[in-house]
Amino acid sequence: MEKDTLTLYPQGDLDMASAKKVKESLDSILCSRGGLKQLIINLGDVHFIDSSGLGMLIGCYKTMYGRQGKMMICDASDNVYRVLELSGMKKLMPVMRQESQKTARGESYGKR
Repeated sequence: MEKDTLTLYPQGDLDMASAKKVKESLDSILCSRGGLKQLIINLGDVHFIDSSGLGMLIGCYKTMYGRQGKMMICDASDNVYRVLELSGMKKLMPVMRQESQKTARGESYGKR
């Protein structure tokens, strides 16, 4: 397990209320983890994502970019993957169909 990698496992819907909570949790972790260089967001348990959820993902990406880090998304359901694809998120960061496609496993936060 690499100490510079964090995997988040949000659940349910990524909408206005939940996206804010995920971002606040991540910000708290980032404040305490100065060496974090890779963020993986596993969307396997997310059933719906709206513009607030997309905005949260972009905010996370900007945070990691500012730290000279990387971010990727994995395990999105077909519906969520389609939203990520249509929104252009795949052009901004890697969006993997399965978690096993990612190159590094890291510390987990959330379910699993």
